[in-house]
Amino acid sequence: MRILAKSDTGKVRGMNQDSYYISDLEKDDLKLYILADRNGWI
Repeated sequence: MRILAKSDTGKVRGMNQDSYYISDLEKDDLKLYILADRNGWI
């Protein structure tokens, strides 16, 4: 399986506030795919 993550700063912020984590699929017993999307006003 191939897994990718991509994020964009968008039109409002000059800094990207999104985060993601992908566990090591070959080594970890628990497979984690976590996405945190910072959505809100400045």
